Amino acid sequence: MTFEMSDKTQVVTVYHISDDTGELAGFEELSIPPHTGLPACCTQITPPEIGPGEAAVFNIAAGLWSLIEDHRGKTVYSTVSGEPIEISALGELPEGVTTKAPADKYQKWDGDNWVDDTEAKHLAEVSNATELLTELMREANAKIAPLNDAIELGIQTEEEITKLAEWKKYRVALNRIDTSTAPDIVWPEIPS
Repeated sequence: MTFEMSDKTQVVTVYHISDDTGELAGFEELSIPPHTGLPACCTQITPPEIGPGEAAVFNIAAGLWSLIEDHRGKTVYSTVSGEPIEISALGELPEGVTTKAPADKYQKWDGDNWVDDTEAKHLAEVSNATELLTELMREANAKIAPLNDAIELGIQTEEEITKLAEWKKYRVALNRIDTSTAPDIVWPEIPS
């Protein structure tokens, strides 16, 4: 249906079209003054019924409405990283995403579902154990250094001698830890 100008005022129903996306933005009845046309970004062509998850989009050149998938505002997940992605554009879902959320960060996509990635989980556990071991060794070294100083200077107390022995045993125990066995590590008790 093409709008025809008239020398009389016309009251018509127009369907507004988004300038950005071409989608239906609303409709209204307008009074069109004589010898004028429709306002910009609208048509008199009735859009199709819009179902859930769809948007009516108008092709101005063809003068036709079509229904396009509308997932905007939905969260999908990258099948590579599992990271959430919010959909912000009309159309089909992009390649490499799924609507299924991974249970945790140690899962990988097998083409249909998220499955546990035991290797990634183990590598993270080893990394965490290595970081903890480094921190505990740093703490042990910091405790041992002034106790050693006291002994080297010959000004140690009996309590300092005992503490030094405890901290050195603790440091040796730490040194014997194999972080590749994480999470199955028995951490030595920190001296008091």
